[in-house]
Amino acid sequence: MNKSIKRALIIIPSIALAGMFATGAVMADGKDCKRGNGHDGKGKQSMGHKGGKKGGMMAHRMAKKLDLTDAQQDAIKDIMQAQHQDASGQHQAMAAALAELAQLEAGSDAYIAKAKAIGAIQGDAMAQRLINKADVEQQVQALLTPEQLKKYQTMHADMAERRAERMQKHNKNHSD
Repeated sequence: MNKSIKRALIIIPSIALAGMFATGAVMADGKDCKRGNGHDGKGKQSMGHKGGKKGGMMAHRMAKKLDLTDAQQDAIKDIMQAQHQDASGQHQAMAAALAELAQLEAGSDAYIAKAKAIGAIQGDAMAQRLINKADVEQQVQALLTPEQLKKYQTMHADMAERRAERMQKHNKNHSD
């Protein structure tokens, strides 16, 4: 394969990753935030683990549909905040690595080596995020009563089904 094509295959995804993680790092910072990033607009952190209005609304809806007690809501909030702090640290570390990459000459051997290292780190980070997600899921489920757990599992299955339908529709729209 042509050397310039090989470089392009490395550089283009690296640039895309850099943009994605730079955005994530900025969003994780939470400065100058009146709303979103998990805040309720009154300076208080919402229970949502995804941050922003959507996460807060989702957590509120979950609390309402499952009829969670205040103690359950507080415990879930604590679990989500701990997970968010861990993710924030990972975003900052990735942003630092991408900043180092930006200082290198694009296409140089050092740039390519750094891009490969960042790719490997990113793969490991993705695996860790999936493990963390499963751990959070297990902790939340352990807080629920048997009735709440049954409702939660139904809600979770419905969300997964809707997500799969959206992905299928998205893929169909982009295959044309």
